[in-house]
Amino acid sequence: MNSEQIITKDELQILLNLIDELSMMYPLYSHFQLLSAKPEEDSYKLKILQGEMDFPEANEFPSYSDFASCLLSAGVIDYSNLRKFEELVKSYSNMKKRVYFCPDTNVVYHRFLTNYLDPSKNILLVDTVKEEIEASLNHKYSPQQIAELKKEARYQHFLLDEFVNRRMKKSRLACIAMKEYRELRKYAIEIEGVERSTSDKEANDRIIVKTLRRFERDRAALPVLLTADRQMADLCKMEEIEYFFFEVPHAVDAKKCSSKAMLNLIYNLAMVFGVIRLNSVVIFGEFKGKNSIDNLKLRFLDDNLYQSFDRHLKICRRLMKLGVEA
Repeated sequence: MNSEQIITKDELQILLNLIDELSMMYPLYSHFQLLSAKPEEDSYKLKILQGEMDFPEANEFPSYSDFASCLLSAGVIDYSNLRKFEELVKSYSNMKKRVYFCPDTNVVYHRFLTNYLDPSKNILLVDTVKEEIEASLNHKYSPQQIAELKKEARYQHFLLDEFVNRRMKKSRLACIAMKEYRELRKYAIEIEGVERSTSDKEANDRIIVKTLRRFERDRAALPVLLTADRQMADLCKMEEIEYFFFEVPHAVDAKKCSSKAMLNLIYNLAMVFGVIRLNSVVIFGEFKGKNSIDNLKLRFLDDNLYQSFDRHLKICRRLMKLGVEA
């Protein structure tokens, strides 16, 4: 019996409704439990079970930094100095000059603006950021690379069969960032960089800073670069461009999250890690035949849970076709 389903991120909620307490693991490492979560009314109480020292160093396997970024971009944790930034935003409201907030590439990856900043704020996008993200979108695994990964995987390496000719980790991360960029474009001002982007990150940083300087001069406005990259912050300081440097928190700071953030987190982890296990369900963010960025594949190891999920999913989809929200 084929106990698999391809679903959208929103349909994950059906699965969560059928599970009392959540246990999230990375199945390519033996007994590598990432977190546990217990529902409390419309939120989840979290316990993070892996710290910075627990993640092995491996390029294509998830790192601690990837884990923290997933929590951050899902809205589960905030930048450590977020309150300081909120106070700064208030002070900018008293200025005569119009203030524009411009995210650096890493802040787009963290999905900060759609998670936290009021869309009515003036958002400025430098298309160099888009070009950097696009340059990372289409890197795919070859069969030979998958064979090498299988040698490094500590457990259940057969799961990697789903990744042949599918996106590598940097491209899966870029997919999440591109979704953010496209969302921001709906209400932001987008400007061209003073030069075309390159494959050199430092050169691109300089292009972004020079572009903001031109914008400041031409518009008599105040662009504020938002970054979580210390090197970029130093460059802004040297070039006298207004900026705010965000401090990335520790993953263990995550204690509680909303139901919406939990959906985002499961999706992010599945995408960035490639595959995760939620209780008795293996969730693939990347898999053979995937044709939409929003799709996930569920592989059920518990037939009773699969039967229940399948029944609820069919009901939900029928209601959605009728225009009735489940």
